[in-house]
Amino acid sequence: MVKKRYFDMYESGIKDVELRDIKPQWKNSKIGDIATILCGRRILRKKIKNIHRGTFGAIVYEIGGYKRIFPNAKNVLEVLREKKQLYPDAEEFLGFELE
Repeated sequence: MVKKRYFDMYESGIKDVELRDIKPQWKNSKIGDIATILCGRRILRKKIKNIHRGTFGAIVYEIGGYKRIFPNAKNVLEVLREKKQLYPDAEEFLGFELE
């Protein structure tokens, strides 16, 4: 389940990378799988075109910048604050590039 503001960004095409901490339900995902994004009763399905695994910084570097994960962030400080709010204890992540 994602927050409404992120769901709206996926729906409009502004956001195309989903960041998740590594949990059993995500670690077996493959390129070509369909990601289901939920927000309340709203459902969006997107094809996974690439998967990145590593620290937040490594994933941001691999995808070409934080704007693909946090499009509305005005600066790096906002990005780090938002990441810490969403994933306070996570050290390793999966970044799913979506079509």
